[in-house]
Amino acid sequence: MLQRYKLQDEPLSRYYYAYVPPGERLPLVLAFHGGGSTPLDMARFSQLTQVAEQQRFAVVFPSGSGPWPEYLTWNAGICCGHASRRNIDDVGFVGRLLDRLLDQFPIDPSRVYATGMSNGGMFSYRLAAEMPHRFAAIAPVAGCLSIDPPRLPRAVPALHIHGTADHFVPYQGGGGKRSLRQIQFPSVAESLTRWSAACGLEAAEPEYREYPYDRTLANDEPLAAHRAVYATVDGVDQVVEIRVSGGGHTWPGSAPLWCFLGPTLLGLPAGEVIWRFFEQFFCTARSSK
Repeated sequence: MLQRYKLQDEPLSRYYYAYVPPGERLPLVLAFHGGGSTPLDMARFSQLTQVAEQQRFAVVFPSGSGPWPEYLTWNAGICCGHASRRNIDDVGFVGRLLDRLLDQFPIDPSRVYATGMSNGGMFSYRLAAEMPHRFAAIAPVAGCLSIDPPRLPRAVPALHIHGTADHFVPYQGGGGKRSLRQIQFPSVAESLTRWSAACGLEAAEPEYREYPYDRTLANDEPLAAHRAVYATVDGVDQVVEIRVSGGGHTWPGSAPLWCFLGPTLLGLPAGEVIWRFFEQFFCTARSSK
C-alpha cells in the first residue's frame, strides 16, 4: 500500500512514503513524524493511510533529518534537536518535495494539507506561516506554536489536538517534565490565539463543549474530549481546538508506540477527525512552483 521514494537530489538522504489512490486532482495530506521518530512510525500510529484509502486522498510521510536513521527531527523553530540546532532548511525541503509530488502524482495544488505529531505538529505551523500559499489547512497534534508567526496574506485554518496530561509539550505551556531540553513552549491557548491573530482573525474566548467519541473503546483512564472554537469566518470554524482531558503526548485513536508517552483516547480517531476538518478548505492563492 505504502511505497518508499528516495529524493536523490537532496543533501540529507531524504525519502518519503506515499499512498496515492487512483484518481485525478487528488487532495494531499503531508504527515510529519515527531522528533526522534520516523515516517513509518507516523504511518503506523496515525492510521492516515487507512483514512486516505477510504476517503480517496493521497497521503505522504516525509523524513526529517538526524544523526541516526531512526532518530529524525524537523526544524520547527525553537524545536527540535538536530534539525533546529543546525538550522536545517526544512521549509525549503518541503517546498521542493511539493514540487516533485505535483509532477509525480495527480495532486490538486489547491487541496494540500499538513498535519504532524509533536515536533511534526509544530513544523506544520511553521510551514503554514512561511508558505501560506501552498497549504489549505493544518492540524498539529501535541505540538504547540514554536515560531513567532508573521501576519499572513491569507488565513490558514488550524485544528489543534492536545492532551492536558502531556508531559513533553505541556498543555499549559512551559517546560515539560519529560522534555529532554526543557524548551519553554507556549500554551495551547496562546498558540491558537497567536495563530488567529496571524491569520487576521480575532480570537474569541474558547467555550468547551463535549466532543463525541466511541465510549466502547475508552481506556480505563478518565479521558474525555472537548471542542472549542477560537475563530469563525462566515459560519465556518477556522481555528479549532480539541482538548483530550487526561490525554498524554499521544495521537488519539491509536495506542502509543511507547507507554511513557502517556494515556490516549482510543475512541477518538484523530486521522478521521483531521480529514473531516481538512476537506472543508481550499487554498485559492496561486501556488508558486
